[in-house]
Amino acid sequence: MTPEVISLIQACEWAPSQLLIFSDNVYAILIYYSHFGSIIPAILIAILVFISGRKELSKILLMITVIFFSIWVFGDLVLWAIEFPSYTMFFWTLIDIFEPFVYFFAFYFFYVHILERDFSFLQKIIFALPLVPTLIFAPTKLMLLGYDISNCDRAAVEGVLATYGYAIEILYTLFIVGFAVYAWKIAKDAISRRRIFLLTLGIVFFLASFSAGNILEVFSLDWGVGQYGLFGAPVFVGFLAYLIVRYKAFNVRLIGAQVLVAGLGLSVLSLLFIRTIEVVRVITGFTLVFVLVAGYLMVRGVYKEIAQREHIEKLAKDLEVINERQEALMHFVGHEVKGFLTRDAAVFASLYEGDFGQLPEALKPITHQALEQSRDGALSVTNILMASNQKKGTVSYTKAPFDLKAIVASAVEKLKQLAEQKGLEITFSADDAGVPYTFNGDKEKIENNVLRNIIGNSVNYTQSGSINVTLKKENNHSNELGAGKFVISVKDTGIGITEEDKKRLFTEGGHGKDSQKVNVHSTGYGLFIAKSVVEAQGGTILAESEGEGKGSTFIVELPVL
Repeated sequence: MTPEVISLIQACEWAPSQLLIFSDNVYAILIYYSHFGSIIPAILIAILVFISGRKELSKILLMITVIFFSIWVFGDLVLWAIEFPSYTMFFWTLIDIFEPFVYFFAFYFFYVHILERDFSFLQKIIFALPLVPTLIFAPTKLMLLGYDISNCDRAAVEGVLATYGYAIEILYTLFIVGFAVYAWKIAKDAISRRRIFLLTLGIVFFLASFSAGNILEVFSLDWGVGQYGLFGAPVFVGFLAYLIVRYKAFNVRLIGAQVLVAGLGLSVLSLLFIRTIEVVRVITGFTLVFVLVAGYLMVRGVYKEIAQREHIEKLAKDLEVINERQEALMHFVGHEVKGFLTRDAAVFASLYEGDFGQLPEALKPITHQALEQSRDGALSVTNILMASNQKKGTVSYTKAPFDLKAIVASAVEKLKQLAEQKGLEITFSADDAGVPYTFNGDKEKIENNVLRNIIGNSVNYTQSGSINVTLKKENNHSNELGAGKFVISVKDTGIGITEEDKKRLFTEGGHGKDSQKVNVHSTGYGLFIAKSVVEAQGGTILAESEGEGKGSTFIVELPVL
């Protein structure tokens, strides 16, 4: 640097800068207000959208757009504040490189979000091609010709490449408009068109005002004009916030009040960046308008929420009445049907056992089949009614000592004929050695609602092979069931249980994926009831399986007193 240049720099008496961006060299009164007021809400909305889905391309592209814009804003602040010509030249080149990328990624984001698909590889090359000259010739005089120190403005003289940058910015903006028209034409409904219109309006306003401010300040040499172009960014953020609240854009879970509160906070925070008293009234006026509008929207939202809550409460009461009526009707119908099926089963049992005389051999299989179907039907209705009572908490349990081994053996014996008809081998074994199997609980419910359900399931869902039922007593003083536990295990070679089916297995009405294809009479309530009964007796029930087609094991554990 020659002595003459050093002398000119000293004569300008530029103030020193702090953190590159704060200094008395900044003479435009709205610089900090416009710059911080644009990047803070832009960064916040981008982070909010990004964290709602880090792997979604449109959200990533919005974040990249905001990052490039924020770097440009920071670089522009440096140009206003810095006192070193070398820094000015570096950051001026930097923002001239980054500026077209803001437009490219804004266009890329718009395309992916609206059309819900990525560019093809060829499209990426074509649309990114205009950026190549900027990257290649950025260090040359095509970007910056030199540094103008004649008027102490700390301004660089831009070359033809900078003007070229403004041209491609307009080009990308036109691309957005063109694809918006295309998306509008293929949109399936009015809501989609409205979303396209609002996003297009917001992003075009942002990019157009950004370009206009930069172009005007270059050609007018009034460097304060550019600050007004940055106000397009918070407008764009406002459009994004509205799309998020009104149309659930980006799948962001955010309510309107949160957006409004954030907006109020930012509008008040932005007052801190006003550097002179001259514009306080103007900016405060704008802030007051925003506060009044936001306050009105919040109050209206509260009234709307109260009205909705009252409406929901009324609907809930009406639904409760309807449910009570339906439940009463279901119990009435259920009890009637159960009575019919029970009487039918009694008649078929009497016929099959010869109470009315010996049946012809040809009728015996039909009568037995009718008997089993009547019993199964009665059990299905009983399960549905009991599930309803379980939900209401109206099921009562008796408690009396009984021989657990005897009722397990009885349950196996009752299902033995059905198993043998399917060609299945069913066995029962107990670990005796003089062990008493006395359990204090509800004998009827354990036999009918637990054992019959889980053993019957194994018979129904096993096409070939065997079912092994075992009973043993485990003396373990450290387990949660007290001094020990009775363990009933039902192991089969049936269809098995997938990991997905395990999640629904003991739920109300829960069916396995293909369970009804194997057993069309399944209600999905059997295991739900079995679990409720076992837990009411202080026990646990679980299912194990290595997967589909590999059989399953149901294990019931009951506490030893």
